[in-house]
Amino acid sequence: MNRATGEEIDHALVDSVSRRTMLKTFAIAAQLAFLSPIAAFAQPSVRETDFLALSKALTGHGSMNPVVGKRLYAALVASDSTFADRAARLMGLMEAGQTPQQLLARASGAGLQDAVQAIVAGWYTGTVTHGNQSQLIAYDDALMYSTVSDGLTVPTYCSNGPLWWSKAPPAAGVITPAEAAKARLAPAPAPVTNKQA
Repeated sequence: MNRATGEEIDHALVDSVSRRTMLKTFAIAAQLAFLSPIAAFAQPSVRETDFLALSKALTGHGSMNPVVGKRLYAALVASDSTFADRAARLMGLMEAGQTPQQLLARASGAGLQDAVQAIVAGWYTGTVTHGNQSQLIAYDDALMYSTVSDGLTVPTYCSNGPLWWSKAPPAAGVITPAEAAKARLAPAPAPVTNKQA
C-alpha cells in the first residue's frame, strides 16, 4: 500500500485549493463581465425618488403617483440613452423654494429644455414618444385630466351616474357670453358730480 507523506498531502491540498479559487475567480469575473452592461443600465444616475422630486418641481404638483413616476422614468431612459444624465443635470439646477418657471428658465439656460418638455409631456399626457412611436405609461393618472377634474371625468369613465351630462357644470369663474351681452345692454350708471352748495 502506497502511503502519501504529510508533505505530499499539503501540496495536493494547496494545488486543489488554488485550482478551486482560480475557477471561482474566473466564474465571478465572467459573470461581472456579462452583467456589468446590464447593471449599468439598471442603475441610472438618477434614482426614481429623485425623478419624482424633479417632476414635482417641474410641474408644481405636490402629489404624484410614484408607480407612474417609476414607469415614466424607465420609459424615458429606454427611449433616450442620454436622458439619465440630462435628468441628473436638471436635479443639479433645483433649489429650495424654486417655482417651476424659475427651474424652467435655468434649464433653458443650460440647454436642457427638451428634457424638461419630455418629463412634463410624459406626466401630462401619460405617454412617452420617441420618433413616431408612443408608449402608454398611464391613462387615468395623466395630469391633463386632473386640471379639469372638477367638471370633466377621464374619457370612457361614467361621472355621477346616468345622464351626468345633463347637470349644469361647476362655475368656472368667468363671464358667459350671455352675461357679457346683458352687461353691455344695461344702462350706464349716472355720472357722479361734485356739487358744492
